[in-house]
Amino acid sequence: MIVGIVLNSQKQRSVLLARELLDKLKQLDIQVWTEYENHEHRNRHQADLVIVLGGDGTILRAAREYSPRGIPLLGVNLGKIGFLAELQSGEVDAYLRRLVSGDFHIEERLMLQVKVKKKAQPAASYLALNDAVIRSEAVRIVELSINIDNQPLGKCRGDGIICATPTGSTGYSLAAGGPVLLPDVSSLVITPICSYNLANRPLVVDAGQRISVSLDNYRTAVLAIDGQLEVPLMPGDLVEYTGAAVKTRLVRFKTKTGWQVLGTRLYQGGE
Repeated sequence: MIVGIVLNSQKQRSVLLARELLDKLKQLDIQVWTEYENHEHRNRHQADLVIVLGGDGTILRAAREYSPRGIPLLGVNLGKIGFLAELQSGEVDAYLRRLVSGDFHIEERLMLQVKVKKKAQPAASYLALNDAVIRSEAVRIVELSINIDNQPLGKCRGDGIICATPTGSTGYSLAAGGPVLLPDVSSLVITPICSYNLANRPLVVDAGQRISVSLDNYRTAVLAIDGQLEVPLMPGDLVEYTGAAVKTRLVRFKTKTGWQVLGTRLYQGGE
């Protein structure tokens, strides 16, 4: 068995825990590598499982990198809320032997496939686990035309729109007034950001449908992937969203339902 350890190397707590895990896994005769030791990315994707140390942001980054290869992720929360993490840092020792013996189950999460089509350029493609947001580059209105499966939905004039997966529905989309979708729902949510049209409301669509959004006016905008990657958009650019064939595979030991996770993380502040 080969285990990789992904971490936020800017946080000393993550680095220290990674070193501890490295030693403990080696004592169990497990091959293991860590990001902070593997600067040249050699054998980076040779892993049966990846342990992710950090908050949801670190898990989102790992999901985009390792999900296309089908590598399961075990999230260990070192952040604040930790929606995606399965374990808290103090629980790792109690579950380590179960991990290496394969005594866990896999929860699959829908990902978002995002394509950006620019004039006279090949389409660029991105994966997102949480959301992909089109927003104004400055404090100005952007005008967006939205189509679903080539059928016009209408225009959105405001600060932009959010297209979120069920995983991302509890993040920026929720703060902007969107609904919460449970993780096993195969749908996407489109949430306007501060729309000037009071008729623009969040919309839930099937993940198999193609959502097309074009930038209509003369102002530029930004496409933000999981809040981590930014793609500049020019007038006339087209962004297409649909559910991805790739799934994020999360390691689970516990049997909490989606409602229990929401209650713990969202309504009780993560305690």
